[in-house]
Amino acid sequence: MDIYREDIKGKLKFLSAEQQLLFAALTCERLYPNYLYFHERFGWGNPKVLLDSIDIIYQSTFIKNLFDRNEIQQHIEAVDMVTPNTEDYSEVFVSFALDACTSVYSTLNFMLDESLDHIADVASYARDTVDMFIQVRDNIDTHFKDLETKIASDPLMIQEKGRQLSIIEKLKSLKEKDITDNLIEALRDKSFVIDIEVIS
Repeated sequence: MDIYREDIKGKLKFLSAEQQLLFAALTCERLYPNYLYFHERFGWGNPKVLLDSIDIIYQSTFIKNLFDRNEIQQHIEAVDMVTPNTEDYSEVFVSFALDACTSVYSTLNFMLDESLDHIADVASYARDTVDMFIQVRDNIDTHFKDLETKIASDPLMIQEKGRQLSIIEKLKSLKEKDITDNLIEALRDKSFVIDIEVIS
């Protein structure tokens, strides 16, 4: 069992669907630069597809049902088409790009069925990106007996988990009418989830 995923899911359930969607949008946006880096390095994919999808996700936090099911499904299929296959690339950057894509993919699916599992997945993908980054940055042997403890205590992992919890707490204290452009701008963290250049 993924304890962190279940824990964050338990906290997310106290948010409205619109607040859950905003949490996911903020997380997708911070993972996006990893896909852009992958695209520029390998010349594969289409960053605009992810950006367009993130844009409709943000728009939907203001106006529910702004986009019909067919439009959302088209975005889901478009994201699927530009999601890299990890078997096609030997470098770790493909894993980061995959997490960026699957985060957007899961969020779009949430817009169709409002299953909280999709949002919990988004939180987990961001956690997974940080986890993999730490392993590569520190050249940690995956068989290291205290691997999970070492990663969990890394400042970067503590920071990412703290960011997620902080956003949930802020959103929980708000009413839906309080979600405005100014609020979203205040919640946006323009820093990247990881500094991918460190391991390039």
